[in-house]
Amino acid sequence: MPQDDAQLAGAKAKIASLEEEIKYLRAALPESLSISTTAAPTVIVAGHSVQEEGYEEVILLAVIMFMLMLWMVPFLRPFRYCCETRLHKVYPAITLINLLIFAVTLNQLCRISFNDVFFAIVKLFDVFLDSIEQVLIGISALFAIGIVWKFKDRVFEVLGVENAAAVFGDFRDWATCWSMRRFHPMEIVIWKVEGLPSARLHSPNDVFCEVSFGYNVTMKTRVHHRAGHSCTFKEALQLNFDPFDAERRLTLCIKSQEVIGDIELAKLQMGAEQVREMEEPDDNYDRSLVRGSMPESAWSSGRFRCIDLVPAGKVYLRFIPVSEDSKGCWESLLRT
Repeated sequence: MPQDDAQLAGAKAKIASLEEEIKYLRAALPESLSISTTAAPTVIVAGHSVQEEGYEEVILLAVIMFMLMLWMVPFLRPFRYCCETRLHKVYPAITLINLLIFAVTLNQLCRISFNDVFFAIVKLFDVFLDSIEQVLIGISALFAIGIVWKFKDRVFEVLGVENAAAVFGDFRDWATCWSMRRFHPMEIVIWKVEGLPSARLHSPNDVFCEVSFGYNVTMKTRVHHRAGHSCTFKEALQLNFDPFDAERRLTLCIKSQEVIGDIELAKLQMGAEQVREMEEPDDNYDRSLVRGSMPESAWSSGRFRCIDLVPAGKVYLRFIPVSEDSKGCWESLLRT
């Protein structure tokens, strides 16, 4: 019937237009989104079917390992004696042989091309650079932490913290849970100083002594006005002493008081080992303090050690252990 033929012709025309539209849309799609139902090519290896691309990757890896082995041949014992003086000739020849082997291998492979190998090397190099970047960032952070830890005392000093060593402590403090049993009290007896340089040309030095050692708070004697180049202190300072601390140093500074601040005249630094050698036995210390010139007097010159100061001068010191129940060398004066 003419009407049915017309409807059939219209349907065929519509189907043809839809097919053209589908072809246009497929052509517009990128290759990465195109759907392929073609099976990956395989190859028979020892009676088993494996993907051809993976098989070629294994072959290429084996060839690369063989090339590395060829580069190591001059260092092997049978060849080392004849090649060690000809490395400038041997290695160029081995490199040319390796390049020839690599080119022949890529020519025989169907699924792997030179471009694939090149971009794989670029990708590996990119991953290597990213890893190196992360490692360098970590090392930089550790280095910065180490620098801050090394100069933490100076940083805290700038911030105004008086005894920065007691804020963090060291390994012995953490290992002993901040126990103070390794310390024992010790008394530094300062008799006098001699030969001090001048801080001012127009007036004598106003001398005082400042002592710092480890976790102890910095201690100072009174200021002796217009003492000049020599000064008799006759003062004692008590501090806690760790005889096995090899890092902390006893610092004794002779200073001159100024209107604003002070000027360092001379300085003495001693390690824990030196202090321990100069420390007197506990039973040798006569607690009765006598301000006389008798040899048995507590202030006689025979009882003190004369130590040179830097840059000039001398100081007379004694290091005396103190028992916990003792009040120090001044207890006899308090009784009178």
